[in-house]
Amino acid sequence: MGSRNIERRVVDAERPLTGVTYGPTVDDDGYVLTLITADGPLEVEFDADAMYLLWTEVRGTPWPDAQTPTEQDLLVKRLVELANGADEEMLKSAIRALGGER
Repeated sequence: MGSRNIERRVVDAERPLTGVTYGPTVDDDGYVLTLITADGPLEVEFDADAMYLLWTEVRGTPWPDAQTPTEQDLLVKRLVELANGADEEMLKSAIRALGGER
């Protein structure tokens, strides 16, 4: 197995509310995920597409010690997966079917 160039840091337990933050970058059209660690801050930049993929990936992810997902949890996750691959007309149709048409 080849060596992997992975840097590992642990979020500072003394800063639980500010240890992990994200928001838009200051000088670019992307996002930055900031981790405050005992060794100092670590910033990871994402373009808009990568940030959206991360956001949708974690949207339905339960807390690590959560109970088995409910049927509703699984259905919401599947709906998000399908919506990510849908064209505009399919999305409009789904919104109408769910009673969300304005």
